[in-house]
Amino acid sequence: MSPALVVYLDTQDYIRVFNERGHGPAHEVLNRLLAFRDNGDIVIGYSWAIMLEFITRPTDEYREERVRRGQLVKDICGQNAFPFCSDLKRGQRFPNNGFWITGRNGKLVSAKWFRREMERQYLEALAEQQGLNRAQRRRLRTPSAMRQLLRENTSTWGSKRDDFKGFPISDELMESGVLTRFLKGRCSDAEFEERINRWFSDPAEFSRIAYDYADKPNLLDEFFGPNLNKIEESFRKMQDASRGLDDLRETIQSHRQNLIETGFDKRRARELTTPPKRPTLDPTDVVQRLKDFIGEGRVEHIGHYMLKASRKDYNLKRSDFMDIMQMCYVPDCDFFRCDKAMADLYKDFEPFAGKLVARFTDLPAKIEAKLSDRSLRT
Repeated sequence: MSPALVVYLDTQDYIRVFNERGHGPAHEVLNRLLAFRDNGDIVIGYSWAIMLEFITRPTDEYREERVRRGQLVKDICGQNAFPFCSDLKRGQRFPNNGFWITGRNGKLVSAKWFRREMERQYLEALAEQQGLNRAQRRRLRTPSAMRQLLRENTSTWGSKRDDFKGFPISDELMESGVLTRFLKGRCSDAEFEERINRWFSDPAEFSRIAYDYADKPNLLDEFFGPNLNKIEESFRKMQDASRGLDDLRETIQSHRQNLIETGFDKRRARELTTPPKRPTLDPTDVVQRLKDFIGEGRVEHIGHYMLKASRKDYNLKRSDFMDIMQMCYVPDCDFFRCDKAMADLYKDFEPFAGKLVARFTDLPAKIEAKLSDRSLRT
């Protein structure tokens, strides 16, 4: 049996479906895709970029909407996630067991870190309640002593979210008892890390907690805004330089014509008014640095983009930079949704041939055609 085709949807696809609220053109396309998925013909994956672009509205006013957005991603993709870009270099691959968030050694939360932080908080709470002196607190800092104390103490510490002082905790995690079992030494590090990191990676749960605890105006702007600003400024400077060079060449051509009109020999006029050569952008160094960060075969398209986008007539959009970062997943995909501008930009980029789909409505037909082609070959 042939493996399922891998499909990556654009953020705008999720937005269209979400905003349509029921029946309509976007849902008709989605229903056809879900039929393919349920038949085992395709799998649909999402990434960190989808989550940060789709889950954006802060404040309590939009909390319910954020949760519904996250649930939509979960309903469509299940546990099929593309790893964070830098994790590709470490060998992680789609569907990555549903993990899209990155962290040290592939874990957003480690057992060692959580135990240390929670034991510190518990010790502070205990010191306030029982007036422990410095020597008593020092003795309790040993892991074995702390676990023993937690097992023997009848305190209700750890049964309320407030006990964890801002660390995002869900009702499901509280009710499961995994946190208190772990702190008492009755839950292995492996089990704890699996549960806590899977919870963080769940799109619906992430949507629930992201702004509740992060206290950020917009996570995308918070984590990527400064770098996006620098990249956008660099490209705009390149475009301005290109326009300036063209203006200079036009001025020189005008001076040449003036010399000829005043009696200069044409050859001599050309010698006196030789325009500067247009410099050629070489993205090799940038691409190599990105290879060191993301991996071979994942970033060559960025060099292609740089050559195209540096032209004076290219309509540069800030969203381009998130688009090209997501395109490091194209090698894993059979079909990758993007907007028409990106599809046109990469139409002559051979590694992406046949993979980019410019319109959401075109996706079912392309999947059908590829499945039919497979059937004929077998």
